[in-house]
Amino acid sequence: MNLHNKKKILLSITFSIFTFLLIAGEVESMLKPGTIKGIVYDSNTREPLEFATITVKNAEDGALVTGAITDINGFFRLIDIKKGTYFIEIGFLGYNDKVIEDVILDDEQESINLGNIELSPMDEMLDEVVVVADRPTMSYQIDKKVINVSQLHTSASGTAVEILENIPSVTVDIDGDVSLRGSGSFTVLIDGKPSILDANDILNQIPASQIENIEIITNPSARFDPDGVAGIINIVMKQNRLQGINGIANLNAGSFNRYGGDFLVNYRRERFNFYLGGDFNERGRPGQSITQSQSFGSDTTYLNSEGSFDRIRNSWGFRGGVDFNIDPQNTISVAYRMGDRDRGGQSERLYEEWSTINPGRYMYTSLEESYRGGISHTFTLDYKLDFNQDGHNILATAVFSQRESEQSSLNMLLNESLDTISGQRAFEEGPRSRYTFRLDYTLPLNENQRFEAGYQTRIRLQEETNNMFEFNPEISAFELSDMFSKAVEYNTFIHSLYSTYSGEIDKLGYQFGLRTEYIDRSINLVGDPEDYALNRWDYYPTMHFSYQLPLEQQVMASYTRRLQRLRGWYLEPFYTWRNAYSIRIGNPNLEPEYIDSYELSYQKRFTQNVLSADLYYRITNNKIEWVRSIYDDQPNVLLTTFENVGKAYSLGTEIMMGFDPTSWWHFDVMGNFYDYRQRGELYGRDYSTSSFNWNVRLNNDFRISSGTRLQLMAMYNSPTVRAQGERSGYFFTNLALRQNFFDNDLSVTFQVRDIFGTMARESTNFGDDFYTFRTWDPNTPTFSLRVSFRINNYRADRRVPRDRDNGGMGDMDDF
Repeated sequence: MNLHNKKKILLSITFSIFTFLLIAGEVESMLKPGTIKGIVYDSNTREPLEFATITVKNAEDGALVTGAITDINGFFRLIDIKKGTYFIEIGFLGYNDKVIEDVILDDEQESINLGNIELSPMDEMLDEVVVVADRPTMSYQIDKKVINVSQLHTSASGTAVEILENIPSVTVDIDGDVSLRGSGSFTVLIDGKPSILDANDILNQIPASQIENIEIITNPSARFDPDGVAGIINIVMKQNRLQGINGIANLNAGSFNRYGGDFLVNYRRERFNFYLGGDFNERGRPGQSITQSQSFGSDTTYLNSEGSFDRIRNSWGFRGGVDFNIDPQNTISVAYRMGDRDRGGQSERLYEEWSTINPGRYMYTSLEESYRGGISHTFTLDYKLDFNQDGHNILATAVFSQRESEQSSLNMLLNESLDTISGQRAFEEGPRSRYTFRLDYTLPLNENQRFEAGYQTRIRLQEETNNMFEFNPEISAFELSDMFSKAVEYNTFIHSLYSTYSGEIDKLGYQFGLRTEYIDRSINLVGDPEDYALNRWDYYPTMHFSYQLPLEQQVMASYTRRLQRLRGWYLEPFYTWRNAYSIRIGNPNLEPEYIDSYELSYQKRFTQNVLSADLYYRITNNKIEWVRSIYDDQPNVLLTTFENVGKAYSLGTEIMMGFDPTSWWHFDVMGNFYDYRQRGELYGRDYSTSSFNWNVRLNNDFRISSGTRLQLMAMYNSPTVRAQGERSGYFFTNLALRQNFFDNDLSVTFQVRDIFGTMARESTNFGDDFYTFRTWDPNTPTFSLRVSFRINNYRADRRVPRDRDNGGMGDMDDF
């Protein structure tokens, strides 16, 4: 079956499903018109309560009619309710329940808005009952997917990256680098705020055990920054809502020098909340690699190598914060985080070199070491003013981030006698600072309409010094190379204005937004009189729609315009040696990528399970490609630069479904299928390419007993192609077993990653004058053990009193 037919079949199946479900939904909508909605808040903090339970019961006999849980904004909507008189029970674990009597649906009032519903937190919970019901693994909102991290035990001892391996929109390569819907360009937020670290660095640094939820936002509204081709990954960190002192501590250890630990302590009293946390992780990944290279010119040169590598990702950090409710209208929050991360490794490879003219084999050894890290600090200040009208507020935010960036690399070539014949040592360092000031205003116009507007300033300042040293065999020492040693300054100022207007008309929800930005960017290479400057206005419209169907079904559609800002090293107008066989130069005239993104989604809820089908189409303008060629007539050295080559198109679908075959077995199946096409040329060379890509994930969760869980995850990612290369497909399977002790205060989780050792991957790169084939084979399987201890009931299955009166249910481098 050719690629064109696959594409037509994919579209036909997807649209057939949408059409059938829409027609079925409209027939049912004529039978049950009643709707009840509202928002649930914490009475002290005025924060919305996610996963609060809403139960509708018949007023005559107390029979259960329907129910729901609140979303991340505390919002709920109950539809398809027959005419009659009901009472509503609202409950949340760790809070006092509330009952609303005499809720009447009739011909005159088919839709009821209960408004803001406040629940008061319980104090210390002495009389206890353990509730073991699970939150759903994944929930959906109009613009995001929310992943419940507590249900992903196969990632318990890892980082955010291991969690994202379980998410259908995301793929993770052998180096731990993340792609969102096939693109490595996305934005990472921590509790809705930016980080000074690169996206992949921060994801590899945060322990999974300190994460509450991960939000995948593929088509963000105008309220968000437009950065990133594929959207936003928002990491929501844990903060317990229970009164008093509580906390959690974790220790983990595993094979191949993998170990770490973290803790989080929370103290909450009425209007005051304080938290303090810390983490430390060592993550080694050893393995073997093979490379076979050819370069073509007047002579064909061959260079083969094989050897071992050890990739290292180490990190430590502390975070703390204070939330203070001055009065019901005024809240102030202060947070601080500092940390360090070390991403690098070492390798030893044996090289064999020859050519058609000189067929004699020349053997030598290459020793490489690399390091990239630096201590970072982030300080955040929030002030929120709530007016008398519910939902009418102003939020002011200031974020300051600073990092001392350090990067080094060492490459030594040794002959068969182990004498050093050449070498390179490179250092890159300098401070990076980012200041963000933001003001957001929200005005409810009536119960169904809302207006939002805001202003933001982002300031990014960076200084970078690059020093390159070359080994001189005559004196057996390194000497500074002025040709490859440079200093550069980056200054970027971005001013943004946005507004959104949202509302509801019966079952139709809508949101329109517009964001405009002015960017002032300059790059100054010390000693170069030319100033590489950019001054430009840009506009980013957004549209979101949702339509409620009967039987807890929903259809959503959206459009957003986004951009991929340019990383600093994409723009550097000088050569940088990466190792003895790879050199890079940036392109200061590079244009950013602009993306038009369209989505159509359908969701159907079955109790705690959800069927979701997304159809997406993405057009990337000014497509950026890594362009490789032979450097300066050196046949074994590849030069990498960056160029705009044309347009790229991605058309795909994501399908997710959860099942409960039995009361003790939960099963999730997730798949992402997309067609990728690129059209363009550079210097007369055609850079067009196409591929059909797909990945499938299967998650099995077995409840062996009330305190014992077994989880099995399998994932396959298909081969893919690029303009100058391709990558093979790969498959792996993970297993986790968790056992709780002492009334769930202590839990032990044993994990095995890549059980069958199938994670090895191959890639090929080629051009007019070169060809390279590589294999990476990490040492697997890996084993790890995590021990978690909860202090004073810090856990998801919170405890509630028995004597309830009412019923209830339990990068800095982007420019």
